[in-house]
Amino acid sequence: MTDQPIPAREARQTDLGLRRLATITVATTLIVWWPAFTLGVYRVIFFEQILALWAAATAAFIVAVLLLGRRAQPAVYSLLLPTAWILLTLLTPADTTNPGHDVLFWLGVVVTLAGFPAMVALVLIMVVPGVESVRRPRDNIVAIGAITLVVVLSFTLGTQHPRILTCEDFKISGNDQPANCTQGIGVSVP
Repeated sequence: MTDQPIPAREARQTDLGLRRLATITVATTLIVWWPAFTLGVYRVIFFEQILALWAAATAAFIVAVLLLGRRAQPAVYSLLLPTAWILLTLLTPADTTNPGHDVLFWLGVVVTLAGFPAMVALVLIMVVPGVESVRRPRDNIVAIGAITLVVVLSFTLGTQHPRILTCEDFKISGNDQPANCTQGIGVSVP
């Protein structure tokens, strides 16, 4: 099989599609690395990260409904999952010893994990012009693989924080010092 030259217009479209995919991949990893890292360090996802997901999903839902109206796809309603979880939390007694609290917590975890891919896809479609033109399965698999790898590596770095960060690094960044952090000067630039 010989390599045929790609026509200039097709090459530009391919290049634009790959640049969009690269932008999506990098932007997504910038969003997901921190929750994965904190899960590795502290074994929790911070409330700021949960509320950031809620804020992005809610804003995307409002924009989708206001701009698309009746043309909004049913999947747009998946953007309301974080809001539904918050509303259920507000209706549950604040007593953390209440069994309903644990059930609601795990429901929130399941709903968030199940709805997260749809929410991310919808937000990207709304925010990145032409993202829907990125259709080659191989390219999408590479992007998803890169994002997944960054999540796994971020979590792993979080679990290995005593080997790469010190208590001072956590303190200077405004985070709580993990129980097993390493004493020392730190790697943060003053």
